[in-house]
Amino acid sequence: MADELLKSTEVMALEKEIETYNRELAKLIDQEGKFVVIQGDVIIGVYVSYEDALKVAYEKCGLKPFLVKKIQSVEQVQFFSRDLCFEPCPT
Repeated sequence: MADELLKSTEVMALEKEIETYNRELAKLIDQEGKFVVIQGDVIIGVYVSYEDALKVAYEKCGLKPFLVKKIQSVEQVQFFSRDLCFEPCPT
C-alpha cells in the first residue's frame, strides 16, 4: 500500500511539472534546444546541456521530484516495443 501511494504521488508531481512546461512553452520556445529544469510550478532555470541542467536540479531540489526537459516546439515521438531485450536476441 505504501509503495502504491509513493508511486501515485510521484506521478502526480511529474504531471504538475509537465503542465508547467506546457503552460510556459510559449515563453521558453526562444531557447529551443536547451534544457529547462522545473519543480512543481516553478521554472528553476534553462541550461545549454542536459548534464548542466541535471546537476543544478539535484543541487536545488535534492531528492524531491523535478523535471529536466529539452525545449522543443515539436515533441519527438519515441517508439518502444515490448520485445526490447538487453541480451543479444537469437536469430
